[in-house]
Amino acid sequence: MFRALGKSKIALVLAILFGISLFFFRGGSRYSNLFNSDNIIASVSGTSISTSKFNRVMQLNVNQYTQILGKKLTGEEIQKFQIHTIALQNLINNAVFENEFENKSFVIDESVVAQKTKERIPSIYDKNNQLNNQALNNFLKNQNLKIEDLVNIIDYETRSRIFDNLFFETSYPNKINQKINYYNNHIRKIDLINFKLIDYKLESLNLENKKEIEDFYNKNIDNYMSNEMRDVSYILIDKSNFEEQFRPNDQEIKNYYSNNKKLFIENEKRDFTQFNFKNKNDALNFKNNTKGLQTKEIIDYANKNKIIYSNFKELSKNEVLEDLSSSIFKLNKDEISDVVETPLAKHIIIINNIKPEIQRSFEDSKVEISNTLLNIELNNFYTELKNKISQEILNGFSLNEISNSNSLKINKLSKIDNKINNTSNDFTKNEIIRQSFIMNKDFVSDLIDIDQDKSFILNVENVYTSKPLKIEEVFDIVSKDYIKFKKIESIKGIIDDDDKNISLESISKQVKNKIQSIELEKNNNELSKNLINNLFNANLGEIIVSFSNDEANFAMVNEIIIPKDQQNNSQTILLNNQLKNAFGNEIIKTKNISTNESLLNALLAQY
Repeated sequence: MFRALGKSKIALVLAILFGISLFFFRGGSRYSNLFNSDNIIASVSGTSISTSKFNRVMQLNVNQYTQILGKKLTGEEIQKFQIHTIALQNLINNAVFENEFENKSFVIDESVVAQKTKERIPSIYDKNNQLNNQALNNFLKNQNLKIEDLVNIIDYETRSRIFDNLFFETSYPNKINQKINYYNNHIRKIDLINFKLIDYKLESLNLENKKEIEDFYNKNIDNYMSNEMRDVSYILIDKSNFEEQFRPNDQEIKNYYSNNKKLFIENEKRDFTQFNFKNKNDALNFKNNTKGLQTKEIIDYANKNKIIYSNFKELSKNEVLEDLSSSIFKLNKDEISDVVETPLAKHIIIINNIKPEIQRSFEDSKVEISNTLLNIELNNFYTELKNKISQEILNGFSLNEISNSNSLKINKLSKIDNKINNTSNDFTKNEIIRQSFIMNKDFVSDLIDIDQDKSFILNVENVYTSKPLKIEEVFDIVSKDYIKFKKIESIKGIIDDDDKNISLESISKQVKNKIQSIELEKNNNELSKNLINNLFNANLGEIIVSFSNDEANFAMVNEIIIPKDQQNNSQTILLNNQLKNAFGNEIIKTKNISTNESLLNALLAQY
């Protein structure tokens, strides 16, 4: 994992600067699996992109599109808009620079990263400036992040910002900058007629004329096709299905316990209070001022003098930062330590309780031993089974032969279409369906991994090609589409006539809708983007027509206004992004980029 040691240091700095303990949870279990990584969806020359980071960026992009379109997107629309590609490309672009930073040893002090984290996410600290465990876990859960990803993001963004400022902070020349600002900030006075297509009346429309509707259907036949369907046979290799075959019996568990008792010794654990100081003199003064006091009195003194401290319970030696553990585990109960120095702070520790080392009983260890033995045997079997099946595929075995050779069940899906979104939230089934529409007929696929515990192979038995639906089956849909088409055609015809005297007033009377006068800015969010773009590209006095969301618009620009205080409002337009993109396009040529397509497809199936 990229800069694994550095991430540990950063987490430690976070703890020190903002009042959590100065020990490091090596197991990481107390902070939402603190430094456990998850599946990798892409890699850029060794710099990995985790699934949790992708999920977060993907969800942010989906939310943005949802706001723009005003509706929840379907899985099909997400893939149509290529939202997953945009999300992954952004992460890859960042990883390209992150990898380059590492190669060139461009690093920043961990304390800077810690401070930036505090500035970015103050809500995860309480009023005493200490980390709030619940707030941190809630933040990570809401953001779909692991703690390592969070540190990674802050670390990269901080370095990237410094790098960009040093190398890319350049603006357009003043005259070009001024002209761009004139265009971006100017206002257009427009007259607008807006109405819904459903309210527009067509006097000449005759739905009794089935011939015209049939002609429309024939001209647009591609819009009325059935979905391609397939019959699929597949074998699912699920590790969990073999658990009972390899679950150890009581005697095997007892033998393992007897032969490995040292593995089930519970280490000595200690409760202690840890006081943290910026320098040695402060620590010595604290120790001198509290000499002879009881622990409770020392705590009261620390509270009165606003000295940062933390209480810890039942920690073993390997759960505490090495610089501290050597002192902590030499002290007796109620004994106060000398000043303990670490590279980041000075500390004084009081031992509150000592829980001696104990040998765990067989009963206490039974479940752990059972799971350990099961996992070893099951993982070995699963790996060997997958290797055997892969070789059989290479040897040209049919699905039936593979099934018989390995006593595996063949499952069937009949007349499925590729609308994965119409299936349940069964990710495995969705992935099988998706892969089946990539495969050719009568061809046993390679072994496809879904995750660490599930794989499958499949064979497409039959393909039912897409074909036009009979007009009788879709007549109502075709009729509605035809009416809409005729209305749009009629509305366009209003300004397509050769009549040079056409005006918004005459159009207003014809469509029976009032004219609105609007001062329009480019960032207006009440009108459609298409209409705004058309208006800002239109000439004065030019009437334009635009359609969006089953609405029609006639509009004309009457006046272009340049604000008088333009000079005061003008903004320097930077070239940072253009320069960075050009630089990135060059260094990306030197990187090896790989993506986990199966994992990406499985994640997409969630939507």
